[in-house]
Amino acid sequence: MPTRFEFLLLAPAALVAASPVLAEDFLSVEQAQQMLFPGAQFTPGDFVLTDAQLGLLAQKISTRVWRRQVKAWRVSGGGWFFVDQVIGRDDRISYALGVDKEGAIRGVEILTCLAKYDGIRRPEWRAQFTGRRYGKLDMLDQISTISGATMSTTHITEGVQRMLATYALFVAPGSGPS
Repeated sequence: MPTRFEFLLLAPAALVAASPVLAEDFLSVEQAQQMLFPGAQFTPGDFVLTDAQLGLLAQKISTRVWRRQVKAWRVSGGGWFFVDQVIGRDDRISYALGVDKEGAIRGVEILTCLAKYDGIRRPEWRAQFTGRRYGKLDMLDQISTISGATMSTTHITEGVQRMLATYALFVAPGSGPS
């Protein structure tokens, strides 16, 4: 049985261990926009997927579609900028996706995540997405995971694949009304 003194020493440690860990903001939306499309102007282009669009998207990709709302901006000079969230191991991860006017990924930037999983912010990991296009490769088989952040890397990859499919099916020129 711990003495009163030992209990008092253990109590603060228990409180620290039980404290919630909060995600850190690494980039703002505006910073990510300028990193992916330097000097460009951005026009909001948010939209909501219809039931038919949700069904088509679910048929085309192997990941779940969690929400109808798509946060998007049209980029001056061509291309689109998207912001999305996925569930990491312990918290939500917000990321940005830039798609050029030809439909290729220009880049992925991590906006918010837990600091302990910040390996997903490494340029060499995010660079694996650059140049990828909808339907050309199965990203889940092509993008490597990071040991210790396997769930986070997998979920970001699924999210990028979902957003790229959303772009190709509903936003890209010739895809129909957006």
